[in-house]
Amino acid sequence: MKDIDIVNNDEFVDKYSKEILAFAYNKTGNIYDAEDLSQEILISLFTSIPKYSKIENMDGFVYTICYHCWSNFLRKNKKHWNNTDIDDIIISDDCDVQTEVENAIFIEKMKKEIAYLSKLHRDIITMSYYDNKTSGQISKELNISDSTVRWHLVEIRKKLKGRIENMNNENLNYKPIKLNAGWSGRSGRTTRGIGQYRLVDNICWLCYGKPLTIEEIAQKLSVAAAFIEPHLEELVFMDDMKVVDGNKYQTNFFIRTRAFLDESAKYYINQIGSNIAIKEKFNKLYEEIEKRYDDIKAIDFAGSDLDKDFLLWALIPFLVRRLENKSNDIIKQKKEYFYCMPKRKDGGEHWIRAFLQEDEYVGTLSKEGEEFFEKYICSGWSDAWLPNEICSLQISSYATKQVCAGRDFLYGNSLQEISRIVEIIKNNLTPGEFDKRIIAKYEEMGYLKVEDGKIKILIPYFKKDEYDKLDKIFIEIENNLGDDFFVDCIEGYIKTMKSHIPEFLPDNERNYAASGDITFITAIPYYLADKNILRYPTDEEAKRLCIIIYEIK
Repeated sequence: MKDIDIVNNDEFVDKYSKEILAFAYNKTGNIYDAEDLSQEILISLFTSIPKYSKIENMDGFVYTICYHCWSNFLRKNKKHWNNTDIDDIIISDDCDVQTEVENAIFIEKMKKEIAYLSKLHRDIITMSYYDNKTSGQISKELNISDSTVRWHLVEIRKKLKGRIENMNNENLNYKPIKLNAGWSGRSGRTTRGIGQYRLVDNICWLCYGKPLTIEEIAQKLSVAAAFIEPHLEELVFMDDMKVVDGNKYQTNFFIRTRAFLDESAKYYINQIGSNIAIKEKFNKLYEEIEKRYDDIKAIDFAGSDLDKDFLLWALIPFLVRRLENKSNDIIKQKKEYFYCMPKRKDGGEHWIRAFLQEDEYVGTLSKEGEEFFEKYICSGWSDAWLPNEICSLQISSYATKQVCAGRDFLYGNSLQEISRIVEIIKNNLTPGEFDKRIIAKYEEMGYLKVEDGKIKILIPYFKKDEYDKLDKIFIEIENNLGDDFFVDCIEGYIKTMKSHIPEFLPDNERNYAASGDITFITAIPYYLADKNILRYPTDEEAKRLCIIIYEIK
């Protein structure tokens, strides 16, 4: 607010006159004194505001003037106010309004800077200046030496003095960010808030690269250190952050940016679009599974009577996933690419997968490149399972996203419910009332249909003995193709992407981040469809596309 004319500003008068009168009445207790005090406050405001070119916090400024006038009012009328709290009398007789306002602003700045200090420094300065304790007394309470306390006091004064002096030049341009995050693996009991709480997201982003102290984090985020410390403790406990140089913190996991994803997309586009060797691999894989299709169909699994092309949209990604896992196992044995899933101190074992949300990012891909990548890249999949019982591979692909906003992956209870439906179908059982509700649920989802009282499942489901037969066929195909079938593709991707991953991260994290995003599980069926080798799914099929469920016990 610059050069405000409060006398001719009706909005200003309307906003503050009632608040000032309420303040005055609250302090004096009667309307007569309240009116007198209100007039003094308004006069002080009229004369004080022109002295300032800019007042950033007008509410705070008015509040300070109110207390200044109330203190003067008390002194002038002290014989009438014997029971007034001495804390209300805050200004000496020779202190003018401008000086008092400046002092009050300085005190507020000091309080703010103290809040940014680390817990140890907050404790020391509180004991020293507010509790009037000696360095010896403080040393006993904190269990540190007297000389260490004195050293800390000197450091605290230096910090506060420097920050107060530089406050007007402080960088206030930090723009808060948002992370989209999840994990890959098995979670434990601890949820540290990455991707859930904005404060945690911004702590991780600030410390992504240059290590920062708690005080530096607090100051940059304008958040008291006391609110930051618990999050840092949990992040360090879970190895999502590491302590550097004794008192600084650095993020310990990879944060994917749009620029990184663009580089990933370029690799896919170049490889699938122009690499003849990659295309030959895709064709060879299709030939091998097509040769064994009749053998697979003869297993007589639930859904084996579905359309051949539709089933291949599930079987091909499943085979690709198995081959990629074998190729990854070979690559991980090489020292320069080795990685293993981190074991967390809360009992979990997983990777953090975090993405920076960049709404204003301008991509570097052409429109054609973006469309190509969107179709060929897998936008998400789930290897869901019930321990030692039922497993599944469920893929969210381009065709699915075109016909529905998204579909929920099938997890624990859902897999059990579908297993019950298959049992009813296989054994020609009569559904009970609870079974009927389950059947209606999955019929609505499009995973089965009921015709003339008969249930027909619309996704492939393999019982344990059926999956054993499928597994045997796939092992034979894999032997023909070789366990290293995708090694050169994956290794080339890792070499390309590793150069875009910060070197301050641990090698284990860098190697996983460089290899964790590459997969051809949807690229191959879309390539085959574009070559008219595989039929594109109908809209109805797309809703249940690329799902396979199988029992392992």
